[in-house]
Amino acid sequence: MNSRSSHSVNTVFVLLIFCLFAVCSLLLVLIGANSYRRIVSEMDSNNETRASLSYISNKVHAANGGNVRIETLNGQKMLVIRSNENGREYNTYIYLYNGYLMELYTKADNGFTPGNGDKITPLTAFTMEKDGSELKLSVCGENRRHLSLNLFLS
Repeated sequence: MNSRSSHSVNTVFVLLIFCLFAVCSLLLVLIGANSYRRIVSEMDSNNETRASLSYISNKVHAANGGNVRIETLNGQKMLVIRSNENGREYNTYIYLYNGYLMELYTKADNGFTPGNGDKITPLTAFTMEKDGSELKLSVCGENRRHLSLNLFLS
């Protein structure tokens, strides 16, 4: 009887070690998945923040810089890019509204209403400043990371 009880204790002990190993493995996988999810979220947010500055930079360069102004319309500070197509004047308004970088492309004689246009990317802050031929842009993404860009207009 002594060998049977010893054998039972050994079996229970091996099963407990196996269960402990399984629980530790599961915890390790859950911790790794959570870390991966957080890293991917941070990368997405950083990419969106950088993409917003790149997007604005490309818009300004496409306008050759000469038709770029900073204006305040309806209490909204914005970057206004003027263009002329087929004898008609158009404006592109780029501004921050309700946590999104927005863009509105419309005829110059159409009015501007905050909230009109397309959502480009989520941002918490968008500031702009024009000093002569230099345009200073600064954005803050959802992850509170600030990025700045200085453009020299032609």
